[in-house]
Amino acid sequence: MTIRALFAAALLCLAGCKSAPETKADVKEAELPRQDMQVATQSLTDVTVKLSGEILAGDEALTITGADVEFVVDGNVLSTKPETLNLSIAAGQTAPFGFEETFTYVKDGEDLKAMDARGGSILIALRGNLKGTVQREVVGADGKPSMQAVAVELPFARSREVRTPRLPHLKMGEFEAGRFSDSEVQAVFHLLVVNTNNFPVTLSSITYEVSLAGKKVAEGTHGVGLKTAIASTDVFDVSAVMNEESHGKDVKKLIKGLVVPYEVKAELKTPLYSEPLSAKGDIKLTVSKDK
Repeated sequence: MTIRALFAAALLCLAGCKSAPETKADVKEAELPRQDMQVATQSLTDVTVKLSGEILAGDEALTITGADVEFVVDGNVLSTKPETLNLSIAAGQTAPFGFEETFTYVKDGEDLKAMDARGGSILIALRGNLKGTVQREVVGADGKPSMQAVAVELPFARSREVRTPRLPHLKMGEFEAGRFSDSEVQAVFHLLVVNTNNFPVTLSSITYEVSLAGKKVAEGTHGVGLKTAIASTDVFDVSAVMNEESHGKDVKKLIKGLVVPYEVKAELKTPLYSEPLSAKGDIKLTVSKDK
């Protein structure tokens, strides 16, 4: 090939390069550089979870209008909720986001008993998509570019282990009793509500009745609407008296025997379940010093 031909070919190549369209760099998409999930409160049936984080807009202005949120326990989706958000973020800028929701992980008493029997912990998670739009240059059918709102989704997912909810239990504690005269015995029984959860438990009530020497001498209700202490034992005192009013003239003979049988029946009630208690025994009296 002559020098003139080579020169002509080079000119054609340069002309071709100049006429080819310029390739634009890929548009940087929006992202979530930070996500965090915290458990705000927990109860026997519900958990309040807060998801927060940071949104980084890409090369386009971003508007976030809401989110679709799934609540997941041990891999199973228990509920789905929509969230409303209102965020406008300029291109290349960041903005915080967050929402808080209460979800139910225990639906009834049987479910709660199964959780209690299982023990250990459960894995709860929030996952879904932030929903919004970006302002993007779009070429129309007429070949002219214009800025339009284009839908985008930003996926999120965070999880955390929480202790499985435990049932509070009703137990019989110690009691104090004594003879106050040859015709009267007084006793104080202690009912214990043991809550091993790291959150308080709301009681509906504790009902009780006490029998001494075969006759009912006391009945009543404690703890209506009470919130138990966290990871501790609440004590409820139940007083009972045996005298001539309850047992007639035979009370002196019963007390003289120095042994008074007792029976305590009680029931712990919560909004989802109840637990009965029955305890029997003997009150052993001491001989009066003046005898």
